[in-house]
Amino acid sequence: MSSSNLLPWLEPHWKFFLERLAQDRMAHAIMIEGPAGSGKNALAVAMVAKLLCSSDQPDACGQCRSCKLLEGGGAHPDRFELHPEEDSKIIKVDQIRQLIGSLNLTTSVSEKKVAYIHPADVMNNNAANALLKSLEEPTGDAVMILVSSDTSRLPVTIRSRCQSIVINQPEQQQALDWLATTRDRPAQDLNAALQAAGGSPLRALHYLDSPQLDAFRSVTSGLADLLNRPASASMVAARLGDLDEDDVWRWLSMCSAEAVKSVLSGQSIPWLQASAGLQGKALFDLQRKADINRRMSASSVRGDLLLQDWLIRWAEQKF
Repeated sequence: MSSSNLLPWLEPHWKFFLERLAQDRMAHAIMIEGPAGSGKNALAVAMVAKLLCSSDQPDACGQCRSCKLLEGGGAHPDRFELHPEEDSKIIKVDQIRQLIGSLNLTTSVSEKKVAYIHPADVMNNNAANALLKSLEEPTGDAVMILVSSDTSRLPVTIRSRCQSIVINQPEQQQALDWLATTRDRPAQDLNAALQAAGGSPLRALHYLDSPQLDAFRSVTSGLADLLNRPASASMVAARLGDLDEDDVWRWLSMCSAEAVKSVLSGQSIPWLQASAGLQGKALFDLQRKADINRRMSASSVRGDLLLQDWLIRWAEQKF
């Protein structure tokens, strides 16, 4: 990957990686962590390509045998990718053992062997313990790149043996500027998509190309209706009833959190012009309740009743 194609907020991490590589100080294990949609997998893929490339260029050259093998997602004898197997949500110990066996073999094309493990935080305990043994006694020509959205699910012993690269969501303006270069859409659409995505530019890009942006606007307009003019919670619940439950509860939690920030900062909310009278503690409780209901929505509990009850509590914030 050329550095000119990198997402702009990844460039400092790419520069750090290249500096370590040039100084021959590359760690044998790298942990890239960050929220979903932050671009951490794109950074990992670029790192894998550069580590396997045989040229001295700052980026993977795209011309050597290694780059040609990687082109179009092709197989490379020194590249290993580990993720949950089909119909599984975890990385199992047998997968780790097979990976370690492969990393112990001599290289075929490149000077290094590279393992790309994602998401690393879904390894079960046995898999994590097996990987730890390899991290304690690393193979000299092997580099492991682990990607995680939640490193708290990984043992401290594994995290401490990895070079940490933490990717944060970009600042709002940087994210909006980037979105504007990718889609010719009105600023209000870009703002709404970024808000729906919780600040994730890559997820926002997906929303700009899907009906989910309209779904998000249905949620915010429903909340505004309940506070700004007489409206029935049951009617708003019915309007939202056909939307994906997980999305609805995630957005209700986000909107509650935004309302809390509005109360604390005194700044207005774009989708809610009249926010005076909102109560911080009650809003915080609503956010927590939305998170609980999001987990409950996967059970047999009637989601329509949960939603209507939540909306009634939201409407009670305005006096």
